[in-house]
This record gives sequence, structure tokens and C-alpha cells, in this order.
Amino acid sequence: MKKAFLILTTLLISFSTMSCNKNYMYPDYDGTEKETPGPGTGEPELPVETTLTTSIRDLVLIYGGGSDRAQTWNKDAFYPYVAAANNTAYDWMFDGFLFLELNDGKGHAFTTGHAPDPALKVHWQEMIDKYFAENLSIGALDQCVDGVIQKGTTLSRKRRISIGIPEPIKTATAWGEVNGKMLDFSKDEDRITACKWFVDEVSKKFQERKYNHLELDGFYWIAEEVENTGTMIAAIGDYVQKKTLTFVWIPWWKSPGYNNYKPYKFTDVYLQPNYFFYDVPYSRLQDACDEAKKFKINLEIEFSEEVLGGRGQKLYDYLEVFEKNDVYNTMKLAYYQSENTILRLYQSTNTADQELYKLLKDIVTKRQKVENPPYLKN
Repeated sequence: MKKAFLILTTLLISFSTMSCNKNYMYPDYDGTEKETPGPGTGEPELPVETTLTTSIRDLVLIYGGGSDRAQTWNKDAFYPYVAAANNTAYDWMFDGFLFLELNDGKGHAFTTGHAPDPALKVHWQEMIDKYFAENLSIGALDQCVDGVIQKGTTLSRKRRISIGIPEPIKTATAWGEVNGKMLDFSKDEDRITACKWFVDEVSKKFQERKYNHLELDGFYWIAEEVENTGTMIAAIGDYVQKKTLTFVWIPWWKSPGYNNYKPYKFTDVYLQPNYFFYDVPYSRLQDACDEAKKFKINLEIEFSEEVLGGRGQKLYDYLEVFEKNDVYNTMKLAYYQSENTILRLYQSTNTADQELYKLLKDIVTKRQKVENPPYLKN
């Protein structure tokens, strides 16, 4: 690992200034591509350029809508995600925060396969309420940003927020009422109605909170495959985009639709290499870079608490291959960090953990300082 760290340090000196653990999430997934066809057949068409895409450079995933999460997202917990000390000043870290959840911790799933029963309207509402709770989650993030500003650091761009839309699971035949009608998720029109309700409810709550340093960037489709929702996703994408909001997707490795995502009306796609959690060859990372370049999509960096205590070689592999492929200068990035791995690296007294945190911090802060990077269209 030391050798890899030295190589990466050298690479970063020349750096121009410019998802997930599937064993838990999808027990039948083994990290390899599937043959299930996406929309259409044959060689996929290259995506047509869209006029609406996210302006987020570095999007970190924050899980916090379930009752069984050990991490409480208060102001202090967000600090290593918001800023990094640089002598007597501060550098800004992540400019985008994706709040999402897979289940409520009480047996109700927000996406297929994560709990015995589908989440109903009451559970969707409880998740929304947790995101907008006083002094926690999104509100705590705003307070954290304000605290850094109060120390004399100027924020040139508000931090942008994306919220995960729960998957409307088909077995929820009595999900809850919207406008006096009980919704039945065996019907696509009712699934669409529920998702529109969720988008409206989150948008209203966000506007009511009047955050000083945050903007609602858009929504994220939590289901990482289209098998269960492919017939109705486009209607949600249309609805979100009409509000001038983004509609983001982070599919697993070669999940059908990753290379032909426009029919689903996604504005931005980040491909998961799925190298960290599976016994797949090192060449997977190069393959991921090649696929992202070919289909004009972005990439996700994946890691978990397994990197702690000097076990970060697989994460170093991501960072090294991405550097060799000029990813940091040419693509938007998402960061899957399990529940709170970046916070734990920051707090650790272990030398290897400190080195790994510093490397991640240097990559993100350098990307944040670049003026008008070419991968941003807005």
C-alpha cells in the first residue's frame, strides 16, 4: 500500500489545477454484467446532449433516513465533508450532497430487496421528516457551511442537494392516499402519482426552510436497475425536469440502461465500477473509465469502513486508475462511502487512515478550485 501511496502522491503533484455494497443491497448481484436487455436492442446509441445537467462536481452519498443508522448527521459530523483546514484558512470540500435511504430500519424497503415489506406513504413521509428535522441532516449541513463561512472563508457557490426518490414497489397495493385516492402500485399511473407527490413534498419543504447556503439540485432514482420500474421512470424524469431540477441515476456495473439512459429521462448517470466489494480483476477500473468515456457518463468512487486501519489498497486502486485516465479533469464524480467512512478517516489517529483522508481531501479540494471545468455544461 505504501508503494501505491507514493505513486499516487507523485501523480497528484502533476494534477493540473483545474454505491454501494451490493452484497447487502442486492444479494443476487455478484459484480458482473447481466444480459438482461435494456430499452431497445442491438448496439446502443450514444446519448444525445441534454440541456439540463447537474453542476455538482463532487457528489457524496449520505445515508440517514432510516431508524437503524448509527450515525447522527449533526453539524459537527458534516465538517470533514464541507471543508478542510489549509494552514489558517479553509478549502471547500464536496459541493453536492445526495441524501438517500434503502429502508426505514423497521422492515419497510425504499427499494426492492432491502426489507421484507414495501414502504408505504407513512414511511416515505417519515423519511422526508428526518431529512428536514431541526438541526439535523440538511439543516445541520447548512449550519456547518455557515460555521466555516463565519471563520472568514468565502463560499462562491452554494452547496447543492439531491434527494433519493423511493422506488414505488409493486406489492404496495394500498400505499396511501393522494388527493383522496388510495394508490395501488400494481398500476404504473399510481406509482407515478406517488413519486410526483414525493417530489412536490420535498420541494415544498426545501423552500419553506429557506436555507442560507444550500440549493435543491434535483432528485436521484434509488433503484439501481430498471427491471422493476422501467415502464414509468421517464414520466418522473419529465416531471422533475419541468421543475428545472436534475434527475440522477447511479446504476451498478453495466446495469441495463447505463449506456442508453436518455429514454428514462435521466439528466446525469454515474457508473459504479463495483470493484471495491467484489472479486473482480483490477482491469475492471480501466473498463469503467473506457465505458464512461464512450457513453459520456460519469463515475462513482466506492469504499467503506473496510479501508480503515491501513486496508485501503482497493480505494488507492480507484484513485490511481482514475488519475491515469484523467478522470479528475474530465468527469463529475460520485462518492459512495458506506455510512460515514470519510468522517471516520478524518477522526482516526491511525497514520494510514490519515494519509488516505489527506489524499481524498487533496483530490476533492483541487477539483473544487478549478474555474469552468470542461465537464460542466451549465
